[in-house]
Amino acid sequence: MKPITVLIFLKVVVVATFAQSTVYEPPVDYPYANDFKVKVNDKESFVYDNRVAAYTSFTIDGKTTIEVQFFGNIYEVDIRPKNLHIIPRVKEGKIIFTLTDPCNISVEVNKNLKRPLFVFANPPETDKPMKDAPNVHFFEGGKIHQTGRITLKDNDIVYIEGGAVVKGSLFLDSIKNIHIMGYGILDGDCIYEKGQERMIEINRCEHIRVEGIIINESKHWTAPCNKSKNITYRNIKIVSGNDWDDGIDIVSSQHILVDGCFIRTKDDCIALKAGVNYYTDFFNQLPTKDVQVVNSVLWNAEWGNGLEIGFETRADSIKDIVFRNNDLIHVEGPEGTFTIHNGDRAIVENVLYENIRVEDSRGILVDFKILDSQYSKDKEKGQIKNIVFRNIAVEGDVFPPSLLLGYDDTHGIENVVFDAFRVYGKKISSAEDLKATLQFAKSITFK
Repeated sequence: MKPITVLIFLKVVVVATFAQSTVYEPPVDYPYANDFKVKVNDKESFVYDNRVAAYTSFTIDGKTTIEVQFFGNIYEVDIRPKNLHIIPRVKEGKIIFTLTDPCNISVEVNKNLKRPLFVFANPPETDKPMKDAPNVHFFEGGKIHQTGRITLKDNDIVYIEGGAVVKGSLFLDSIKNIHIMGYGILDGDCIYEKGQERMIEINRCEHIRVEGIIINESKHWTAPCNKSKNITYRNIKIVSGNDWDDGIDIVSSQHILVDGCFIRTKDDCIALKAGVNYYTDFFNQLPTKDVQVVNSVLWNAEWGNGLEIGFETRADSIKDIVFRNNDLIHVEGPEGTFTIHNGDRAIVENVLYENIRVEDSRGILVDFKILDSQYSKDKEKGQIKNIVFRNIAVEGDVFPPSLLLGYDDTHGIENVVFDAFRVYGKKISSAEDLKATLQFAKSITFK
């Protein structure tokens, strides 16, 4: 008997997958930036114009090619944060690079910080609400919506679709379970005067989520929360260059998360405070505690500070604060990068700065002070204690000085640890290395 030969044919199916991207149509005849043009996987993405930057927004899902045409000579290009290691190539007036994951970046041509291009590459949307669902404020893309102030109620959803521009602001007071979302723009330009309105004002609220949107040209604090709990800011983008336009102010609030945000403001990017009543009439001298600011990109321009606690500290404590995995791509002004300005009675304690990259710091690097300031109201002074810096990398063109200045023997700075704190790659091992001035400060250690 002859052996039987069995032939088995395996059919191999190769499935080709292509990255998906979504670009958005702007309102008809909407002003555009005339110095940049952007394509995302060969699809044009509209470039919005702002006094301090051009910016574009889209979604990606996988490896994506970005082509930026700059209408001028290109001598050098910086893409920040540099920690993402995005390496561009320049060809025939075009800057070409690849993104593999959602991110928010600054493309800076010829070191021109007056005119960067911000690229907001968002993850795909997953929970878009139905347009006619109850409690939904739905702002359709491709349109300008002239709304002025919108006052929200319990369980409301605000959805600003990509390509939509909402000329107005959102006001939340004594409500809960609110979701503000979408990839469109909330715009304060040409509608509010200086100091008139907060773009998203959250007072005495619980369980609020603000996600995805772009906030353009704030004329006062951009997205503050006062006397509130369980607030999440995720992947919001702030592009502003006005007086008093702090990015996110956390005032007498607890259980706050700022995650994956991009903030470019003239004034403070992040500020933690207590007892502020400039525009509220309720008592809010409660502790600020359990705050996390993570995975974010910050650009502090002419005024204010990068990561600020203070100046208003009118509560018994501000504590349990974490700043982790953030990139401070520019801190331009004469003030500070890591700052605690304790002007009132609070004990500021248990603050962790961890895995933070500083690419450009031009004022004071670490600025901790207990002081009388123009904002002070408490006669009693507080303390600053139990602060940890861990894995900090500082680069840039200058080596900024640091200040750790207590008020007196009783109201001082105590137990500050610098663990793997590096400036220009050199590990800092002493106050002298840090170029730091100390006064009423003890137990300052380096390791």
